[in-house]
Amino acid sequence: MDRIDAALVDALQHDSSRPVAVLADAVALSPSACHRRIRALEEAGVISGYAARIDPRRIGLAVEVFVEITLTSQSREAMDRFERAVGDFDDILECHLMSGGADYLLRVAAADLDQYDHIHRDCLARLPGVSSMRSSFSLRRIKRFAGYPVPRAVRP
Repeated sequence: MDRIDAALVDALQHDSSRPVAVLADAVALSPSACHRRIRALEEAGVISGYAARIDPRRIGLAVEVFVEITLTSQSREAMDRFERAVGDFDDILECHLMSGGADYLLRVAAADLDQYDHIHRDCLARLPGVSSMRSSFSLRRIKRFAGYPVPRAVRP
């Protein structure tokens, strides 16, 4: 990835809705060359997709919860079974295999505590092989994820 690719990736992370002509101008390329580079970045897997950033509160999800999960066993089979089950629940937004005290860290969003109770009982409690769960509630988001720092990127 050269400086221009890095600048394109950085620009797309911050606003992927801009037309190719605008992106091309920002990185000093022709629109066709810019389009070819974007396609190459997509084919290489550097760009894995495009999505809108949603404000969870604006769609009624005011409670964000981080759930630490410890399994009864760390065998490959137990972990595979847990990870497959996590994929079946839309209420689980993210799942990370962790080092340290907990085996997994989940991120969940809910409208309120009653809905989180429902998610806890009907989703989290059904996950296989769970020894313990510890929920931590976010009081306020300080910094929202806005993209990865791209090495050699020159902001347009």
